Amino acid sequence: MNQDNLLTIGQLADLAQTRPSTLRYYEKEGLLTPHGRTDSGYRLYKPKTAERLHLIQRAQRLGFSLADIGTLLAGWDEGTIASDTLSELAENRFIALEKQLTELLVMRHELDLFLQDVQSRQSPLPQEQISELLARLCSHPAAQTPASTLLDWLGHYGGCVLNTAVGRQLLNTLRGQHVHVWQENDAYHILVVSSDPEIGDALRQLTQLEANCALHTNAAPQFFHNDEGFLLVATGDSAFILARLFLALESER
Repeated sequence: MNQDNLLTIGQLADLAQTRPSTLRYYEKEGLLTPHGRTDSGYRLYKPKTAERLHLIQRAQRLGFSLADIGTLLAGWDEGTIASDTLSELAENRFIALEKQLTELLVMRHELDLFLQDVQSRQSPLPQEQISELLARLCSHPAAQTPASTLLDWLGHYGGCVLNTAVGRQLLNTLRGQHVHVWQENDAYHILVVSSDPEIGDALRQLTQLEANCALHTNAAPQFFHNDEGFLLVATGDSAFILARLFLALESER
């Protein structure tokens, strides 16, 4: 290829709206390779390298690691990227995003309950101001995944006891119950605010079922009963799923 048809590192960086130092970093990480160099030693790139660079940038914006991007590019170059590889990488990234989203949904849920509590205690803050905040929270709820969809997602992993007939029956008993959900370190606390023995029994049975679930490889959920209600404490990588599930069940009153 004639050098007149090649791009300098500065031209490629301008085309991608990034810095030459970024391109040199990608080269160091094995993601970009210059087509050649000028007599003076300056890097030269094929015009189609811009397409590869856009793919790298897009994957980075989505949170893929450089190692994952390298795997994608290897298949991209050879035209042999397997759908299983792409699905696994995408699913791992999806789970990571769901964990982050769960943390935000839990905080939003507790903010709503906090404002309601402040309002009920006749805070010195203007009543109209708190009512307006509550109205905004209720009129623009965060996107909530239905419980049925979450159960289908759990079923994808196989062996999930909550996706069995027994598990669904227990969850149906807990549907619509008022809950408080908060996070402490790597644990989610799910408090079902109730004194109904049937609700407590359902949550206890659910905890026993979850003790045999393959998703909880490190620690099974724990069940407690206190003056406020019935408490489920879940730890580990899959704890966020239970938090999301109970938020969804509460919304399906």
